[in-house]
Amino acid sequence: MNSDLNDLIDKYRSDNESVFNTWFINNDERLKAFRSIRRGVQSVINDIKNKEFGNDYKGSSLEFVLNCITEQKQVFIGASHAFYWKPKLRIPDIYENEENKMSFGQFLENCFAAKNEEQILKEIINLDEKKIKGLGPAVANILYFLHPEIIPPFNTAIVNGFNHLFKEKVKLGSWAEYLRMREVILQKTISIKNHCQKI
Repeated sequence: MNSDLNDLIDKYRSDNESVFNTWFINNDERLKAFRSIRRGVQSVINDIKNKEFGNDYKGSSLEFVLNCITEQKQVFIGASHAFYWKPKLRIPDIYENEENKMSFGQFLENCFAAKNEEQILKEIINLDEKKIKGLGPAVANILYFLHPEIIPPFNTAIVNGFNHLFKEKVKLGSWAEYLRMREVILQKTISIKNHCQKI
């Protein structure tokens, strides 16, 4: 497995058109996006605190944040879909439910200020326990831009690729499944780093 994974990494790194080379490595635009998204998250936090967030995704500070995220290469296309207000389904339940809205704002604020992995994971577990309808691990795409060294992004393509590569059966829409996926990624990181250092 490690040999196959290392071969795949080598192929990906050597492909000049891969997202690794066109976006992740030495890309000033990517770094600017991180700064813009962090400022945008602060705006979301402040809007919720000041009761200026409104009851719709469109025109909100959250829409600005997700627009910045979806502009970041193929991996983030569709990241905003989970946050569109779907009135008939009442999801995600952060626009009309004031308590859920405040919980989401507090979650973002606590994650923004977090200094380590333990604090972020605690916030994720706390959010999951609130069972806010429609507020699943798509939120990880926002957290990635706050703590990219701790939180991997999450979407259908990533889950499908992860399941294929590691012979897992991680499902969408579950924070528990997301955390399980993250744990496997972390377990593989050491061997990957060791391999890359030899190149």
